[in-house]
Amino acid sequence: MAAIGALLSAHHGLGYLAIHAGQFGAQPLLSRRFVTPGTPATSLVLAAEAAKVIGCMGMLKAEGRVEEAFKDWSFQGFLFAAGVPSITYLVQNVCLQVAYQKLDGIVFNILNQTKMLFTALFVFLIVGRRQSRVQCLALVILTAAGMLVSYSEVPDRTAKSRSFESFALGSCCILLGSALSGLGGAIAEWVLQRKRRDSYLFSSEMAVLGSAVILINHWTNSSSSDGLFQNWTRYTLIPVITQGWGGIVVGLISKTAGSVRKGFAIMVGLILSCVLKWLVEGESLRWSTFVAVPLVAVSIYLHAKYPPAAKQA
Repeated sequence: MAAIGALLSAHHGLGYLAIHAGQFGAQPLLSRRFVTPGTPATSLVLAAEAAKVIGCMGMLKAEGRVEEAFKDWSFQGFLFAAGVPSITYLVQNVCLQVAYQKLDGIVFNILNQTKMLFTALFVFLIVGRRQSRVQCLALVILTAAGMLVSYSEVPDRTAKSRSFESFALGSCCILLGSALSGLGGAIAEWVLQRKRRDSYLFSSEMAVLGSAVILINHWTNSSSSDGLFQNWTRYTLIPVITQGWGGIVVGLISKTAGSVRKGFAIMVGLILSCVLKWLVEGESLRWSTFVAVPLVAVSIYLHAKYPPAAKQA
C-alpha cells in the first residue's frame, strides 16, 4: 500500500489528481444511472460520509498506522481541525441555496467558477503559497474555461426575469459561497500540510462531523426517520461509494498537491463529464466545450511550467 501511495503522490500528487478528475467527471453519470428518482438526498449524503469513514479506517488499518494516527488525538484538536472547515462549508451551502433561487442557471454557474480565484487568494493568505504572474494568468484562463463549460451545462438558455434586488442578493450569496469554498480549502490545506494532520484521520473527522449535522437537520425537520432510505436499491451503493471515496482522495490532494491544483482536476472532470454524456447518452457537445478544452490545456501548461521564483536568502 505504501508503494502505491508513493506512486500516486509523485509529481505533486499527479496520480491523485487524475483519480479525482475521473471520479468527478463520472459521478453525474453514475448518479443518473443508479439512483432511483425520489431517493432522499439526505440518505445519499449520509451514506457517502459513512463510506468515507469506512474507507479511511480501512486504509489506516491496511497501512498499519491506526495507532500512529490516533496517538495524539484529542477532542479539542478534532473540533479545531474539522470544525472550522465544516462551518465554512455549512455556510457556503446555505449561500448556494439562496443564490440558486435568486439567479438563473447561467449566471449561477458562471459566478460559481470564481471559487478558483478565491482559493488561490486564501491559500496565499493562510498557507503562504505564492503564485507567479504567469500562474495567476493561468488561473484566470482556467476560470474562463470553467465559465464556458458551465454555460454549456445549462440546457435552458432563456434567462428568467428577476428584479435587481433578487439579482444583487443572489450575486452576493454566490460570491460569498465561492469565497467560503476557497477559505475552507485553504484551511484544510493548512491543517494537513502545516499542522501535518493525517489525511485519512482528517477526512474521517470531517465525515463524522458532517454526518452529525445532517442527522440533526433531518431529525429537526421530520417527525421520524422512516423513509430516509426509501427507493434505495443495491445499485445505489455504486455512486454512494464513489462519492465517499472520492472525498478521501480530495484530502490526499490537499496534503500532497494543494487546493489550487485540485481546481485543475475539477475542471478536467467537468470536461470529462460532458464527453461521457456525449459517448454514453448521445448528448451533443456544445461549442463552448470545444473552446474550453484548449483553454484548460494552456492553463495547466502555464501553471506547471512557470512556478514562482525561489526567494533568495
